[in-house]
This record gives sequence, C-alpha cells and structure tokens, in this order.
Amino acid sequence: MSAPKILVFSGSSRPGSLNAKLAALAAKKLTAAGAQVTLISLADYPLPLVDATGFGNAPQPAHDLRAQIDAHAGLFIASPEYNAGYAPALKNALDWASVAKPGAPATGLAGKVVALGGASPGALGSYRGLTQLRTVLELGFGALLIPEMVAVGGADKAFGEDGEITDGRTSGFLDAALERLIKLSSQAV
Repeated sequence: MSAPKILVFSGSSRPGSLNAKLAALAAKKLTAAGAQVTLISLADYPLPLVDATGFGNAPQPAHDLRAQIDAHAGLFIASPEYNAGYAPALKNALDWASVAKPGAPATGLAGKVVALGGASPGALGSYRGLTQLRTVLELGFGALLIPEMVAVGGADKAFGEDGEITDGRTSGFLDAALERLIKLSSQAV
C-alpha cells in the first residue's frame, strides 16, 4: 500500500480558529501514520463570491486551490458551523475550485476520499453543519465520504497544550476517521 497524498484544511481562516487547530492535529496524525500531507489555509486563496461570471473566468487563487485538490487522493476538511450550517467561505472556495478547470471532472472532488471534522464551543461540535456539508460533497461534488465524522464539542476547552484532544472518546473518533481516510485514499491512488 503506497502512502496516500492527503490535503488538510479548515473551512475557517479566522486567526485562532478551533477548526484550524483540528486541521493541524489531523495533519500531524496523518503524517505520523505515513501519509503525505499538505496542510493549507483558505486564507491563502482569497476569493470573491462566486457567481455565473466565474465560469471560464476563475481568478488565480481558484486555479491554485483546484491544483491542490487535484494533486491529492484524499482530503480532511475541518468545518465550523454557522447557524446549524457549514461555513460559507468553505462552500465558496469549493465552488470556485469546481469552475476553475473547464472540461475537467466537474468539481475536482469527484472520486476523492473525504473525511470531515468540526470543532465548536457548543455541545454538538458542528455536527449539524457537517451533515449538510456531507450531503453537498456527496451529491453536488461527487466525493466519496467516509462514514466516520469527528464532531469536537466544547472545543474551546477540548485541546491540550500539546494540541491534542483531551477527551479520549473524541480523540478515538478522530483516529478512526483518519485511519479509514488513509486506507481508502491508498486504494484510490
């Protein structure tokens, strides 16, 4: 089994983001498990709101993000939750990436293996937003979503000084999701 290339990012580019912490932890664990990991920030891909004028006219950051997606067999996305939905900046970035390469598979996510996680100070840990994101990624983007999702509730207190999740059960959910992501991404290579 070859080492899969896995792209990791957060749907939030806010400084101090709990989801950026989760993405960094996932990247660290994936690397330790032998995956080739690229950790990016959506802040490095500044994009205007997508609209119909974007088709055939995507800005360079959309092409750059699409190139990152195309270069990886799997993705781990840590998404915050806003009003029981997933991050609008994340949807905008994925929509731009989907129109950045005319004539290619519609989204760049078609057939990619994707694991989802989310962190929130609330008790549900962005679970409601993750279920919506899962549906959009599967039906709209054609991605292959692994069954496990990681919802880190009480995330403002969930990470230790070392960046690890302090709750053993939640940490176990993350480990299981990452293990499955590596396994399925290896098969997709």
